[in-house]
Amino acid sequence: MTREEKIKWVNAGPGWMYEFDLGEGVKTPLLTEELRSVHETRKHMIMPAIDRHFPGGLSGKYCLDVACNEGYFSHLLCGRGARVRGIDIRQLNIQRARTIQAILGYAPASLAFDVADFFDNRDEPDTYDLTLFLGLLYHIENPMGAIRLLHRITKTLCIIETQLTRQAAPIKSGWGQTGVTLELPGSMALYQEPDMDENNLAAYHSLSFIPNVAAVRQLLLSAGFTHITQVSPTPAANPQYLCGDRGIFVAVKSEKPT
Repeated sequence: MTREEKIKWVNAGPGWMYEFDLGEGVKTPLLTEELRSVHETRKHMIMPAIDRHFPGGLSGKYCLDVACNEGYFSHLLCGRGARVRGIDIRQLNIQRARTIQAILGYAPASLAFDVADFFDNRDEPDTYDLTLFLGLLYHIENPMGAIRLLHRITKTLCIIETQLTRQAAPIKSGWGQTGVTLELPGSMALYQEPDMDENNLAAYHSLSFIPNVAAVRQLLLSAGFTHITQVSPTPAANPQYLCGDRGIFVAVKSEKPT
């Protein structure tokens, strides 16, 4: 692809979720400028967490990037030696990911992109050493089902990034009979996104269930993950992470006793 062809292609619209440097001074134009700091923050929080859990590196590891969008993190993992599969429900995202792959020269044997609905996954248990679930949990109607599926196909480590509500105090609820009251720390807020058909970053024809921190932990523990850590942002992180409106969680799946 010539420089002129690259420029024409990246500017064909809509705006991009991720910024890719395609060489010759050509970069993909972001949908919004803030996405730059969002993804820099994600990278600086996620990649060290991966390194800590895989001190020997990612060579020989198999990874799944769910809702990979244009494949930014898939390319990062592949560049570190992993074999990666990226999936997304939107055809445009996968077309872009495959074109970026061709431009950057990542071999199909190491990196594959597919149009797929995650809930249709039929992989065997423990298929992937590492799974990424970034920016998707709050866009789906069945978050518990998604986490259970992640637990089934993850062998070692799952990383979740999600929007969070600011609900910190327990919610009180009745429970079955007069005078019985529960105090529930985990909660989820319901949001009907108004622009699902036009917005490439919105939910895909579904309601959005936005969790608080306690709910994320409860979902992961209930699915069977044994150790849950919320990654702390650095002072230079995007403000959404600093104020707690977004969060990144590392979920470890312990090996079954023999």
